[in-house]
Amino acid sequence: MDEESSLTDVVHSALQENRRQPASLAGRLERAAGARGRRRPMTVNNMTPVPLSDEEAPLVTVSEPLVSLDDLVLTHQTATALREILNEQRHVSRLAAYGLRPRTKLLLSGPSGTGKTRTSEALAFALGIPLVRVRLSAVVSSYLGQTARHLERILEYAENGRWVVSFDEIDMFAGERESSDHGEMRRVSTVLLQQLEDYKSDNLVIATTNHGASLDAAMWRRFDEVLTYRHPTQAQIAVLLDIKLRKFSYKVNKEQTCRALSGLSHAEIESICLDVMRKSVLAGAKHISTADIMDSAASRKKRYKEAGKFQG
Repeated sequence: MDEESSLTDVVHSALQENRRQPASLAGRLERAAGARGRRRPMTVNNMTPVPLSDEEAPLVTVSEPLVSLDDLVLTHQTATALREILNEQRHVSRLAAYGLRPRTKLLLSGPSGTGKTRTSEALAFALGIPLVRVRLSAVVSSYLGQTARHLERILEYAENGRWVVSFDEIDMFAGERESSDHGEMRRVSTVLLQQLEDYKSDNLVIATTNHGASLDAAMWRRFDEVLTYRHPTQAQIAVLLDIKLRKFSYKVNKEQTCRALSGLSHAEIESICLDVMRKSVLAGAKHISTADIMDSAASRKKRYKEAGKFQG
């Protein structure tokens, strides 16, 4: 089968699938074409051993990514930047011919639950490679020097093989050195800065923080790209509802429901949608209504407030 016929089959398949489910046609085309042109992500079983802590605990976990960019609701600016980064990763050789390298060190900053960690997984999915997540519980040690050694091992590991490496809550290591009275953490911050400076692999290293203002000023300069995440706008909430409820029959007042969900994170809205879908299935309901979402939102918000999330 020639390349033109193959592409025609991919497009036809995506169009057929698009008629069955109201999801993004562009996303389906990307996934269908990508699946034909790349290997399946490696699994833990056929990879080199992961780095270990001084206590012999794994410093990272390796997993096959399952989330695509089509599953995320991002601002136009962020989505554009991520597409550009993926394009650079797919054309490393072309850039190298001109003495250029792709952006490899990304910092994602914003409130919890706004899609930062899932972005790392979606980029790995798009590239068809595994996702390596740093295990903070194993990295951070109470013993002098161990935490710094653990970070060195992780970044050395990141340079070998092909994967996306995700550092969540990097502010734990990279807070303002001048404001810290803990000598060990100042040393860790210095080591991390140096390791990022020396990092030469084309693999993506993605760090996330919920507290960007607390990062050492020098840390920002070590990243090739910084992307900011925020709680979804009401227009984005409407898109998020369509994505999360797409497998169910629903007819809701978007203006009313989006207003009720305003101020919540992407993750919290997804939890509300999951609540509604579970109740719908167990009740044998044929449709999801505005009232279903409003009730679930009110219940969730009440629990969040009692837990201390909302004040006043």
